[in-house]
Amino acid sequence: MTKENRIKLFSFKTLYLALLTFVVLHLVLLVFGLSFTPILWNSWFFIFCLTFLIHPWRIFYRIRDFQWYHLIFQIFSGLVALYLWFGAFFALSIMSDSVIPINIDYHIQDKEIIIVRGFLARTTYEHHELINPFIMKSDIKFEKGI
Repeated sequence: MTKENRIKLFSFKTLYLALLTFVVLHLVLLVFGLSFTPILWNSWFFIFCLTFLIHPWRIFYRIRDFQWYHLIFQIFSGLVALYLWFGAFFALSIMSDSVIPINIDYHIQDKEIIIVRGFLARTTYEHHELINPFIMKSDIKFEKGI
């Protein structure tokens, strides 16, 4: 590897380490009964999936010459990646008792965050106490099912 390639790869290594650090911080917070809110986890998940889409294409273009049909493959892979991201996002949203609070439907009322889990007839509302806009207590204050 040349020095230029190491510098370019270093930026992705730094990004991967930052994403891993976020997960480790979440695990440390869980020991103390705290958790990051879905606001941060949704952003983390989107950046993680976007990085997994961009990184292979950057490596591909670095070792090959540009051809017009590569753009077609990139568009199709982008659509497939978007569908996979949305499918994983939806699956994590309807899981009950998930340690990772990635969720489509949540809202903040006063000093609590309400996370809606489940789908259609099996919907539950988890009420968590909010410490600040980015950290909540991981224990469910109370759970209301429909």
